[in-house]
Amino acid sequence: MKTYSEIVEELRKPFPPGTVKISSDGKRGHIPVQVYMSRLEDVAESQWHWRIIGDPIVDFDKCFVIVKGEITLVDAIRQGLGIAKLTKVDPTSIKNALMTAESEAFRDACDKFKMGWKDLAPYRDWARNPGIEVSDQSFLTENPIIENFDPSIHSVMPSSGRTCVKCQKQLTQNEELLLSTNGIKFAYCKEHVPMQLVKKQI
Repeated sequence: MKTYSEIVEELRKPFPPGTVKISSDGKRGHIPVQVYMSRLEDVAESQWHWRIIGDPIVDFDKCFVIVKGEITLVDAIRQGLGIAKLTKVDPTSIKNALMTAESEAFRDACDKFKMGWKDLAPYRDWARNPGIEVSDQSFLTENPIIENFDPSIHSVMPSSGRTCVKCQKQLTQNEELLLSTNGIKFAYCKEHVPMQLVKKQI
């Protein structure tokens, strides 16, 4: 049997590229509940358990439902809360709202085990807090060679001669690629690129 430390170390590893579902405005991201469930099954096997706590709250006047649940992992317990909008007062709508709220509660409980933090960091304000080290900033480091760099794909020449709009330092190839892969039109060096604009790692 694995220890709690061994399990959470594996649970907190980054998910494969493309796992995070990004909103149409590019500002919010989430990981589907099935992904969390699959990771728990693969890593923890029989050493985890999910359950709903108490009865769901259904408020027909304000049109929402609330579900509370908890994940037990070895000897650790984390609770989650899920809220969903109730569109209609009929059995199908109520069932759908309860399922959505349960999924949100499950996702919330997974979040408290720090699952997905590294993947969601670009979309979370707390990730830029110096007291939390979860965001992989390796895409801002300088490497002499960028693998698979293709100007025809990224629409960036290796030496563009552009300078940072804030400090006027000439941009490197890595910095131009960082901007290109994230669709950032303004010229920023790695020290001054607004982190909320960075959506991709290179």
